Amino acid sequence: MQDARQTMTQTATLLPLPALSANDKASWTSFRAEDPSLASPYFALSYLQTLEKVHPGIEVLKVCEGERTVGFLPFRRDLIGTCRPPDGPLADLHGVIASPDSAIDLSTALETAGLGGYAFSAVPYQQARHGLSGMTGEGNQIIDLSAGYDGWLAERYEANSAFRRTHRKILKLFDDHEIEITHDRFDPRVFNRLIELKQDGYASAGHFDVFSLGWPQALLDALCHEETGEVRGVMSVMKINGEVAAACLCMRSASVLHYWYPGYEKAFADLKPGHAMLFSLAEWAAGEGISEFHLGLGNVQYKRQMASYAAPVRQGVLAVATPQKILTRFNAWSQAREASGGRLFALPAKLARKVDRVALMGRLSA
Repeated sequence: MQDARQTMTQTATLLPLPALSANDKASWTSFRAEDPSLASPYFALSYLQTLEKVHPGIEVLKVCEGERTVGFLPFRRDLIGTCRPPDGPLADLHGVIASPDSAIDLSTALETAGLGGYAFSAVPYQQARHGLSGMTGEGNQIIDLSAGYDGWLAERYEANSAFRRTHRKILKLFDDHEIEITHDRFDPRVFNRLIELKQDGYASAGHFDVFSLGWPQALLDALCHEETGEVRGVMSVMKINGEVAAACLCMRSASVLHYWYPGYEKAFADLKPGHAMLFSLAEWAAGEGISEFHLGLGNVQYKRQMASYAAPVRQGVLAVATPQKILTRFNAWSQAREASGGRLFALPAKLARKVDRVALMGRLSA
């Protein structure tokens, strides 16, 4: 006999984030508690509420079966009606908030609400059940602290010889220099310097400066001063021989610490202060009862060494309306041309990426 829930019609309602009811908020919290893939602070309602204060305009697609709420999709729409992550370029992770045993007919829900589609770059791979199949992107690299800091060290020592060498260098750094690292203590001067370091990094790499948008810095500052919500910012500062050498701004929920904005002074680059900061953060997080330290997306060397595993994510576009379908086909065609080689063949793909950046950032200069 077929499950009655599978045959029940789903309905979709579009709401501004501040209009969520007390029952909606309770359902959101319950869904996250049931699904380990939603443990990241990115999926917490309190994170989005803080974001809404500094960058208003977040919408939520609420999906129900009868009287029962089965899921939410928070988003911000672009000029042609495509849903995008509500935190734009800051969105390491995003997606549907639902219990792990439910499947949302997201395509129908988007169409019903008059939305053109959903562009996603890093949804948990399990969300293929909602129609977000796409491509498999680079995974979220995760340090498993469930067995404590020493348990993680022992696991990585056994698994990775490069990790052993790196850790020994960090121990030597502490032996050879006067090191002071503080966590969860906000310093406005260091905060402003960290933003400058990130902006310098964007400029030298030829990337768009996300802090030129204004609200990203305001969000980080607000999270660092958050006292009541589940999610808050965590600032760490490392001094070598009395001078600030590195700083990092992370974001935490009850069980997850997310490595977000690190920076270090070039004068100390040879000492690898960033590595030392990571080890110290992992030890601090374990002491706070945090079970997962998320290093974010990217298959870079230091993340591979430090991470216990990578949680796969998906990227793509769920296109519903004609404009989104045309853009999706153009993107696929341009990527195929670029892969075939030749500078001229790469031009359509560059245009497609430019269009996507402008839609995500909301700036023509992106």
